Amino acid sequence: MGLTFSVMASWRVRAAEHARLIARVHELTSTVQSTISIACFLNDATLAREIAAGLMKNRIVAGVRITSGAQVLYTGGVIEVAAGGGARIDAFPRTIYSPFDQRHPLGLVTLYVSSAEIDAQAAAYSRYTIWILSLQVSIVAAAVAFLVYLLVTRPIKGISDELHRLEIRSGMRLTWPSGNRKDEIGQLVLDVNGLIARLTAALANERDLRVAQEISERRMRLVFEKADTGILVLDECGAVQSCNPSFVRILGPGAALPGATLDELLRPHGALVAALIESANTAGEPREADMEVDLGPVRGTVWVELSVNRLAPNLLQGLVSDITERKRAEVAARELAARDPVTGLLNRRGIDAALVQVLERPIESRARPALLQIDLDHFKAVNDTHGHDAGDHVLRAVARVLERSVRRSDFVGRSGGDEFQVILAGVEKAAIALEIADKIVAGIAQPIDTGGGDLVRVGASIGIAMGSGEYEQPASFLRRADEAMYEAKQAGRGCARLANAAHDEPGDSAAA
Repeated sequence: MGLTFSVMASWRVRAAEHARLIARVHELTSTVQSTISIACFLNDATLAREIAAGLMKNRIVAGVRITSGAQVLYTGGVIEVAAGGGARIDAFPRTIYSPFDQRHPLGLVTLYVSSAEIDAQAAAYSRYTIWILSLQVSIVAAAVAFLVYLLVTRPIKGISDELHRLEIRSGMRLTWPSGNRKDEIGQLVLDVNGLIARLTAALANERDLRVAQEISERRMRLVFEKADTGILVLDECGAVQSCNPSFVRILGPGAALPGATLDELLRPHGALVAALIESANTAGEPREADMEVDLGPVRGTVWVELSVNRLAPNLLQGLVSDITERKRAEVAARELAARDPVTGLLNRRGIDAALVQVLERPIESRARPALLQIDLDHFKAVNDTHGHDAGDHVLRAVARVLERSVRRSDFVGRSGGDEFQVILAGVEKAAIALEIADKIVAGIAQPIDTGGGDLVRVGASIGIAMGSGEYEQPASFLRRADEAMYEAKQAGRGCARLANAAHDEPGDSAAA
């Protein structure tokens, strides 16, 4: 290493010496620059020659050329030799300025430097440096080798021999080499003896831990086998490596087949499963999602909650839980929140949601949405005469009439009191909506049993709003239908009226 360092150092010294000699050329030029400016100012060839003679006393300067404007005051040295094919010469020109005005150039001085001479001087200085360094390295290396053998190698060899004879279980310990009890070698012996003591204790602890681990593994195996949640191990591609019985119970016997993959078991959610696995692998954090899986005609569809988490670079742990009952409860709760408790129809919240859904659908062909705003006639008299229970019977009977009068794709709701709404998902003409409204008016006009054996008659006034083919705010749609319903009331009740006839085809207004 010392010799390598010496060679590298000599190379750096040579480069530095070469740079120093080049810098010296510039220093020489700077030294005589003011004198040369006087010679150029006076056009004094004699002074220029004397300056050049002084510069060429330096061996690295092979020639000098001094010009004042277009006049050559002096040229000499190895320049003529270079013209005849001599050694390589490097030129270092410098502009000469007036001694009285540094902004006014007078001439040019060019020093021709012998690269061979610079290289020779740099090489000589480098050889001297490497010789000194090599001698120093040799002396230091010999001294270090002797000291290392005496103070390090021999004591460590003795410790190594003793370690080979050492029996840990017998309680043997190392002895200190003579003269090394208080130095690093002695500290090494002390540390090894401490390590032997800790290793003896660790062997005893390892036996206890192995017994405890066996007990823990049996306990975890019991949990793994008996857990209600499906537990599985996946590779980075989603192939099932192992699983517990609950996983097979949730997803069926195909989950235990060799080569089964999670994206195949959870069809048609393969893309979602692959994205969860990739995200868990990349982020190193758990990823989870709920999905509905079709398990065939026997079990039908079930809802499962899947959670995947990275165990190792190529392994993931998965948890699969059957959440079918929870999902069904959530759906039932949502339906209950959107249903009228008396009639079972949609309530105001459900109607608003259905109206938004219908209005935001893409327009297909000529079909347009239609809203029927229905208000019962003479319903208050039923409540006043027969009581609220009888009124509820009438409301439920009206609800059945409305459901029989529309398609399964349409929506029927009660916003409160004796007000009902029917949303037709799409009709081609306003005349069709009017036909449905007339059918509803006729159905509601039939005698209705109050539940106590009494028959009552009520009527219906209906306002119809047709979609314009462009998106309309639900509030505006409702307002138009409500205004048309009041027109039906004013027209004598028991009839239907169409709002905003300008939105409909020619002829629809007349039908209204």
